[in-house]
Amino acid sequence: MSHQKLAFRMNPVVALLMSAGLLVATTGARADQLADLQAALAKLQAQVAELQAQRDADQQKAAAAAAAAPPPAPAVVVNPPPAIPAATDIGNASALVPVPRLLQIKTNGGSFMVYGDVDEYVNHMHSSSGAKINALQDGALLRSRLGFTGSKDFGSGYGAAFTLETGLNATNGTQADQPNAGTTGLTTSGRLFDRQAWAGLTNTSLGEFRVGRQNTDIQATGNYIDYTERNLGSVVNSFGVPSRYDGDFAYLSPRIAGVQVVAHYAIGGGGQQNTSTFNQGVMQLRADYVNGPIRVAYSGLLAKEPKGTVNGAEVYYHSAYANYDYGMGTIYAVFIRSNNGGGALNNTGGNEVGNIPSVVNGSNATVHTPYDIYQVSADYRVSSTLRVGGLYGKIRDTVNSSGSATGWSVGAYWQAFSNFTLYGLIDEMDNDTTGSFGLAGSAGLTKNFSGANLTGQRITGVQLGGLLRF
Repeated sequence: MSHQKLAFRMNPVVALLMSAGLLVATTGARADQLADLQAALAKLQAQVAELQAQRDADQQKAAAAAAAAPPPAPAVVVNPPPAIPAATDIGNASALVPVPRLLQIKTNGGSFMVYGDVDEYVNHMHSSSGAKINALQDGALLRSRLGFTGSKDFGSGYGAAFTLETGLNATNGTQADQPNAGTTGLTTSGRLFDRQAWAGLTNTSLGEFRVGRQNTDIQATGNYIDYTERNLGSVVNSFGVPSRYDGDFAYLSPRIAGVQVVAHYAIGGGGQQNTSTFNQGVMQLRADYVNGPIRVAYSGLLAKEPKGTVNGAEVYYHSAYANYDYGMGTIYAVFIRSNNGGGALNNTGGNEVGNIPSVVNGSNATVHTPYDIYQVSADYRVSSTLRVGGLYGKIRDTVNSSGSATGWSVGAYWQAFSNFTLYGLIDEMDNDTTGSFGLAGSAGLTKNFSGANLTGQRITGVQLGGLLRF
C-alpha cells in the first residue's frame, strides 16, 4: 500500500520531468523551423520585389511604345492625306507638293479612288509663213480626264488592280476620243474609257499581269524624258509618241537590284472591226535601272505591218534615255530612232490623233524613212512649289536632210496650291525645207496650222495655263 502510494506520488514528478524534456525538444524544433520560415519568407519577399520591379519596367516600356506608335488605323479611311514625295524622287519634279484627290477610300483589304484633272491654256503660235493661232486649248501638261482606280488585297502576297480613265476636251466638254467607224475601224463613234480600261493581278514577289486597253510604256514614262514630262515644249513630243493600244497583255516585273522589266503584246480587237489595218500586233519592251538619283532605261515598240500591203514595213520606236537628279533638279538626255514620222503608231490599234497633221499606217511608204531624235534638258527646283527648265532637241531625217527640224523651249511651273499648278512656256520648232513638225501638248491642238503653214516654216509659241488636279 505504501509502495503503491510512493509510486503514485512519483508519477507526477516523472511526468513533469518528461514534459519538461519534451517541451525543450519541441521548443528547439520550433525555433529552427521559425528561422527556416523567416529565411524562406525573406527570399520570397525579395523575389516578389524583383518581379514587381520587372512588371513596372515592362509597363513603362509598353506605355512609351504606345505613346510613340501611331494610333491604330480605322477600318475605313476616307480621303487620307497624300504622301509627300521626297525631294530626290526622280520623275516627281512637278509634284513636290502632295495632291489630295477627289475621293479616296482605303481599307485594310483594298482601296478605291476617283481622280482627274482639268488643264486649259491660252495658246499663241506664229508661223514664219505669217499665219497665227490664238486659242484656248486643252491639255498642255495633262489631257483633261476623269478616272477610277482601285486595288484589292487577297492575302499571301496576291492582289488585284484596275483603272478606268476617259479623256475630255475641257474647252467644249466633248470626249477626247471622237473617231468614226469609216476611218478608224471602230464600230462606234467614241469610247467611254478611251484612255485606259484594264484589270490585273498582282503578286509582291512575282510582279503584275494586266489585260485591256493600256498606255504604252513610252507614253507612261514621259516624266523621265525631259523637264516638260514630254509634253508641250518637248521636241520628242512634237515628233509624236505612240500612246495606247486595245487588247493589250502586259507583264510588269518587280524591281530587283534596281532593275525592272515590262513587256506588252497588243492583239487589237475590242470594239474594232476585224480588218488587217486595225489588227496589227504591237510588241513593247522596257527595261530600266535605278540607282539612287540615276536612271538609265530603254523603251521600245514594234508594230507588225498590215497583211497584204505593198509598201509595208514594221513600224518601230526605240528610245534610250537617262536622267540624274542632282538635288535641286534633274538633268535629262534621250535618243530615239523611229520610222513613225507620220504618226503611224498613234493610230495602230488605238487611233489616237497624232501631233503631226499627216497620219499613216504600216502600209505607207513613209515608214521607210527612219528618224533620229536627240534631246537634252534640265530643270531647277527654285523651291518646293516652283520649278523652271529648258531643253534643246533635233529631229533628223536620215534619208532626206531637208525633212529635219530643231526645237527648243523654256518653261516655269508654279504649284500655287496643292491641287493647282500655274505654268508658262516659250517654245519654237524650226523646220527645214520639207520638215513639217509642229508644237502640241498632252492633247493635240484643236486649232492648228495647215500643212502649208508648217512645212519648211519656223513655229514659235507662247502659252500660259493652269492645271487643276482633283
